Amino acid sequence: MADFLIAYAPLKEFEGGWCDVPGDSGGETYAGIARNFFPDWRGWPLIDAARRHSSFREGPSAFSRHLATLPGLADMVTDWYRVEWWERMRLGQFPQIVADELFEQAVNLGRGGSGRYVQRLCNAFNRRRGPRGEERIFPDLAEDGCLGPKSLSAMAELLSGRVSAAVFVHALNGLQLAHYVGLGSKNFAKRKFMDGWLTRTYCPTEPH
Repeated sequence: MADFLIAYAPLKEFEGGWCDVPGDSGGETYAGIARNFFPDWRGWPLIDAARRHSSFREGPSAFSRHLATLPGLADMVTDWYRVEWWERMRLGQFPQIVADELFEQAVNLGRGGSGRYVQRLCNAFNRRRGPRGEERIFPDLAEDGCLGPKSLSAMAELLSGRVSAAVFVHALNGLQLAHYVGLGSKNFAKRKFMDGWLTRTYCPTEPH
């Protein structure tokens, strides 16, 4: 079974500290938790109270360093990622590198966005040679973004012999990369995020 803490370690580095970047639809963000999308996260009252500290006026880096010292805040972040993403998506059942990738992409692209890419990839690999020639392994999935029992079963079946975990992750990273390039090519305001986004698309066997 995949381990949450192994998957969370690189994600923690990706998401960083506190920021409120103009043009980011998530608005104010701490450790990757966007206030516009998750206004009820229990860490926001602590962060709001911390705005009285002098570091808030010094800028995001200083405020992030101060927030990192608040008792209990880091545990709130970790628990949120474990419950909201890892456990809800039932990622522990997959090989570690697959679970790592699904976790990272879901957090960045949203469960629906990453789910559609998983379903698209499952459909693309959905072929085998049977006694009557070429055939599907399972009925093609609807690309609705909902990783329910059918999608999870299809992915598990592919990983049981049709495709390796490394190849599956490589293909997922390709879809993620194409997503970012599409955003940057169509929207000038998004281009400031491109360098950071691309650090997420390295495959486990590729040098960073």
